[in-house]
Amino acid sequence: MMKTVSGTKFDSVIKEGFQDLLKPLGFKKKANNFYLQPDTIGQIINVQKSRWGNKDSISFTINVGIFVPEYWLKVHNVSNKELPAYPTETQCLIRKRIGDLREDQHDTWYDINERTDEQQLISEMRNNLTGIILPYFSRLSSREKILQELDSADVMMPPLEKLIVYGELEQFDKAKREYEQLLSKSTDLVFSMKVKEYGQKYGLDK
Repeated sequence: MMKTVSGTKFDSVIKEGFQDLLKPLGFKKKANNFYLQPDTIGQIINVQKSRWGNKDSISFTINVGIFVPEYWLKVHNVSNKELPAYPTETQCLIRKRIGDLREDQHDTWYDINERTDEQQLISEMRNNLTGIILPYFSRLSSREKILQELDSADVMMPPLEKLIVYGELEQFDKAKREYEQLLSKSTDLVFSMKVKEYGQKYGLDK
């Protein structure tokens, strides 16, 4: 089945706007995801197509994530399970969208159709990488820097996960704060029981 003009342009954006720049840096590509683990902290870039688009009108955004292997194992309560070879952005401890990182935009989507100048779009993607995304990864290259980000930023995380990461990294004052906030806001008995389980595990219920 032949690709549409829009589909061909999207493929060019992926290759020239992302892969050609990221591959020399060591990022591995799987579908529209790029993954690098330079040390213990993984870096993920995900190009997400809108489900409302079609083959002639494609919209996409960029998600980025910070993957912490030890944390992922703790969250999933597995000790002998192998780490995913290609973690996804949804498995990351810290997740951001390009609109969040740009700060001047709330939520940013890019559109491709038959009239789109893909070279201009490719240039914008490369600027996003070199000017915003890669410097952001550099700022979060250690556990200490990640903790600072968790303290200062409104990150995309399920409610329990910040409590868990503070507990696992032995940041018990911060874990206690999260524990008390979660219990005070919760109206769900099952969720409250789960919070209390972690409170007992980390000694926060004393």
